[in-house]
Amino acid sequence: MSDEAGAIAWKQVRTARASEHVVSQIKEAFFAGMRAGDWLGTETELAQRFGVSRITVRDAIRSLEAQGIVDVKVGARGGLRIAEGDPDRFADALSIQLHLTGISWDELTEAMRAVEPMTASLAAQRATPEDVERMRAAVADCDRHSGEPARFTERALDFHLLVAEASGNRALRASVRALRSVQMLKFRPNTSTEVAHRVTRMHGRIVDAIAAGDAEAARAAMNEHLELVSKGGSRNTAV
Repeated sequence: MSDEAGAIAWKQVRTARASEHVVSQIKEAFFAGMRAGDWLGTETELAQRFGVSRITVRDAIRSLEAQGIVDVKVGARGGLRIAEGDPDRFADALSIQLHLTGISWDELTEAMRAVEPMTASLAAQRATPEDVERMRAAVADCDRHSGEPARFTERALDFHLLVAEASGNRALRASVRALRSVQMLKFRPNTSTEVAHRVTRMHGRIVDAIAAGDAEAARAAMNEHLELVSKGGSRNTAV
């Protein structure tokens, strides 16, 4: 691990909102090029470096940890390091914010149509036989649960996430995952058996295109699927 923190010209903090300034400096250093695993120091070392109390440093650490920037190890050899990347953590945090802001039906479907045709196209180029097998299993499970709106919607959303995983693009996968909780709320209540059967058929077409390695067909099939979802409104619609 590189000793990035030791080479940075930290500024001592003298204001009433000292912990915020500590956070600001560490975040600035982070975005300037620090990497996962880089050592920041112990709580005592950071307090000395910034010229603040250990209580102030603890406040700053709590904020940085909550943002996913640092990992904290306790004990005699404890201290702070830049955290390892975790796209799912970002996705889950974004999912909460989307729910809190009350994302609309139009916003949801616009986001899906912007992201998911690309995941299908990339999946057609990158999916392994195991990826395709998992997608087909999800489609079959959807078919088995077509009369159970909650279970069907959960498995239908699993299918979309599997496509995103097969795309090999972590940013796209995180975006699909982030939309999941909002989708559950909007799709689940009014998913009829008729709609469930239609969705299962469309998912099957998407898998067939991915399995064939046909990126354009996969994109087109996902586009057609999501266009119907978008036009259907929040009633009698599923993914």
